[in-house]
Amino acid sequence: MREVTFFWKKNRVAQLDIGSVVTIFRRIEFLSYVKRVPKDVRCLMKCHFIEGKGPSDIADLYFLEHLETVVEPDNTDEPYILMLRINHSFSNMNARTNGTSAVPGQCYLDGEGLRYTIQGPKLKLRLVSGLARLIAKPDRISARSIHMSLNNQNASLSPKQMKLAKFAYDNGYFDIPKRTRISDLADELGLARATVSEHMAKIESTVMSDMFSSLNNVYLSPESIRDSINTMVDEAQDIGTYGSDGFRQMMSQIRNNIQHELPAKKLYLQKRLGNDEELIEASMEEHRHNLSHIDEILRAKKSQTAAI
Repeated sequence: MREVTFFWKKNRVAQLDIGSVVTIFRRIEFLSYVKRVPKDVRCLMKCHFIEGKGPSDIADLYFLEHLETVVEPDNTDEPYILMLRINHSFSNMNARTNGTSAVPGQCYLDGEGLRYTIQGPKLKLRLVSGLARLIAKPDRISARSIHMSLNNQNASLSPKQMKLAKFAYDNGYFDIPKRTRISDLADELGLARATVSEHMAKIESTVMSDMFSSLNNVYLSPESIRDSINTMVDEAQDIGTYGSDGFRQMMSQIRNNIQHELPAKKLYLQKRLGNDEELIEASMEEHRHNLSHIDEILRAKKSQTAAI
């Protein structure tokens, strides 16, 4: 299992679709989930408001809804404890992964910027990292592996692989020098040497990838991006944020991020596919189709606003 932290500087946050948050909160910190399903993410938050601001000002934020004041402070130096509903595409997508979760005390906005730390299996974190870059490219991304156990369902290794890895460890396979060989493990387990060797190679590859693979340049296919955009639109329509200026700004951010990263995607595809220009250009064209798709969404939003 891994942990990844995304960080946006405060001046960057102010330029995003959630930018108004910096005009209301001096500090806001995630404490715990109350409910967590797509389109209904409810959290307990510790909130320090800017002077002259309070819970009623949350109504100005298209992605937050004030549900309940749990603790009201006696003086301005103490925080409010509020139950808030978060209606943002990123938090909804994170909830939809059904495997990643925010870390209490490690997700907060303060004077430096916005920090968002989540834990989960590597493959699901890669998806969330790709979406973070798509929606609002972080200024910094850091990742680390966290302790895995035999009972940890979010571990990168399967339960059978974990048992085999522990058996090999207990018998000295990873010692220097080794106290046992593949053939010895195979004899103990009653398996063919080639089978144990293949399993151990997969285990070592998975662990090394989990420890050292980068989450800074996750590649999302054109199809994944299109599916994500359509899901964002559907959810925004369901929860009533589709007509907001904030949602329009977020879609514009996504468009800009795709457009700016097209050269990087071409370089990635060249490395992955070699110099087959037809395949590379076909994939690039799919990304350009996504730009056109977003333009259609923005035009529809503009026409809807004009009609009102």
